[in-house]
This record gives sequence, structure tokens and C-alpha cells, in this order.
Amino acid sequence: MTMRVAMYWHNGRSLGHTAETAKVAHALAGGVPHLSLAGVTGAYRGLDLLPAAMDVFKLPSYADYDLASGWHATARQGVTVERLFAMRTELIDVFLRHYAPHILLVNHLPYGAARELAPALTRAPIGRRVLTLRGVLFDRDKTNGEYFSPASTRWIDQHFDAIYVHTDPRVFRLEDYYTVPPVLRDRIRYLGYLAEESGVDRTTARRELGLEPGERLIVASMGGGQGTLPIWLAIVAALDSLRDRFDRAVVVTGPYLEADDGADLRARVADLSWLELHSYVSGLPAWMSACDLFLGAAGSSTLGEILAARCNAVVIPRQVREPEQRIHAQILAGRNLVRLCDLPDVLSGRLTPVLAQALAEPLRPGPGVALNGARQYPRLLAELLR
Repeated sequence: MTMRVAMYWHNGRSLGHTAETAKVAHALAGGVPHLSLAGVTGAYRGLDLLPAAMDVFKLPSYADYDLASGWHATARQGVTVERLFAMRTELIDVFLRHYAPHILLVNHLPYGAARELAPALTRAPIGRRVLTLRGVLFDRDKTNGEYFSPASTRWIDQHFDAIYVHTDPRVFRLEDYYTVPPVLRDRIRYLGYLAEESGVDRTTARRELGLEPGERLIVASMGGGQGTLPIWLAIVAALDSLRDRFDRAVVVTGPYLEADDGADLRARVADLSWLELHSYVSGLPAWMSACDLFLGAAGSSTLGEILAARCNAVVIPRQVREPEQRIHAQILAGRNLVRLCDLPDVLSGRLTPVLAQALAEPLRPGPGVALNGARQYPRLLAELLR
């Protein structure tokens, strides 16, 4: 029998949800002998991360901005947000009814964005359903309200067979931080971070990337990069003040960085011969393994990749209104696995001493955190179907 699997992820403001989905999709493509794999998403960057065996049912996209005044979503087609989600809701419903997956994996949002999954989950002949979560969600009140309120608990209880969490329970457990109702606790499985240990040591990674012997390299990435121009200007200023501590910096701005901001940044760094500017690089984990210091956003996917690469890292929780990245980064910083520089400190010019310390006293996280969680998916889904 061919196992039909559909994977939904809403859109996102960065590469995190796409990268998370891609890790699972690659594990399924490589571990399930007879597989039909379909993605259902509005993501419009980073789709090259997905395996070639995966077909994508592309939803109309929206841009969602994390502003101090609140979330601000804009349809990319020139229609109202209400019309956009009406279209997406209908498309999802029709696709899932006809595709009739044996298993539907829903990333992060049990109702979908703007409740766009609700009609399909209620009506479509979908087989098993799995809700996948990154671990730390939001603050306690918001998470308890959106996931574990009586109404949300009933919804998850009625429409999902399992909850797979992509973190190490020794680092973070939903039950310890949020009020998880007993009816849902038995469905939770902690898989570990999805990121794969490469098996390539730092020396080999440096040789494969063509680094010169002894070359001191800093790599920086802010994930998808939406709205990050002020962060990049602060990072470049901090790096410039430490110019004698390294030889080269590779800056990966992210494919979601706005075009005007990207042009502005390129103009500002044009005279810096030590800085290489890229909008996107493939194989970022190899660069993380090879570098002397990695500077990145504190998204769940990036944190997992830092742990897998065992790299010396400074992370920046870049969310404006949500504490998820800060909570997760603080836990890992408390275990000396990463260094943390909060967004207000970065923007006010206090990043320099953190980078100086990281270069002088590098962290190299060792084993001890559960990784390779994506490898569990072929077995878990087979068990779920049985």
C-alpha cells in the first residue's frame, strides 16, 4: 500500500516552519518505501528545502509582520485578508477531500491560520491526524488560551490522534510550563530536536567549504529575515568594532528580507571587504559547523541546528511581541549551550561585548541533547496507521 501523507504549514514570517516541515518530509521520503507526500502551504520562500519527492499544493500567500502594535497580515494578491483566507479555506477543503490522505500532519496551529483548516478537519475523509509542535509555544496565558482552554482541548481531542513535540523533554516539557489537560497528555510524544547530527567534524567541514587554514570565520543568519534591517545594521556595527578578532564574516540576510531593505543593506556594507553578503545559502548547518562563531535568530529550528552542529553561538530572540524565542534561548543559555543577547540590547549597541566574550571563550556544546527527531517519523506513522 502507498501511504498518502499530507503536511500542512500555514505560511510564517520566516523559514522556521518550512525548515521544520522539510526535515520531517526528508525523513519520510527516505524511510517510507511506498509514499505519496503532499505539502499544503502558503509559504513562498525556502521551498527548495523540501525533498524532490514532495508535491506542493500551493495556497495563496500572505505577508505577516510582527509589529509592536500587533500582527499585521497583508494578502500578496491585492485582495482583503478576509477574501484571501476564504479562498485558502475552500482550497484546503477541496484538496484534502480529493487527496484523502491516510495521515495529515498539522504544523503548529490546530485550527490552521485564521481557522482555515477547521472545515476540512470537520468534513474531509482524512485518516489519522497529528499535531506537531515546536516545544515552547507562547507565554503561559496565551498558550493556555489558544491550545489548552476547554474549547481548544475539545477540538484537539476530537480532531487529532497524536501530538508530536520537536524538543528534548529534558530541556522543555509542555506539561511543566503550561496547563495541559489530562485528556491530551497521553497523546504527547517528545521526539527530540529535528536537526540531524551531520557526522562531519569541524576540520572536515572547513576543508569542504574551502576555508583557509587558520581562517577566523563568523557566520550570521536571521532565518527568513523579514523586518531585520535594524538588527543587521547593529550586527554589522558590532562586527566592525571587533575587526581585529576575525578574518571574514558571512552574513545570510534571509530570502524574506524586504527588497528595499536588502538594497539599503548592500549599499551600506559595499566598502567592507571582510564581509560577504548573501540572501540565502544552502547547507547552512555546514557553515555553522565550520565557523568560529555563529550569530543567529533564536527560532526553534535554528536552535536545534546549533545544538546539532555543536557550534559556538550567540542567539538573538528577534520576536517583538512573543516571548517564545526568549524563553527557549534562556533555557539553553542557562545550560551553557548558547549565549544570549536580547533584541533591545542588540538594537541599543550592547552586542559588541557579547561577541567579544564569545570569540575569547567559545562554547562548544557536547552531546547530551536529544537530536535526530525527524528519523522517528517513519516508524511513528506506521504505528499510527496500524
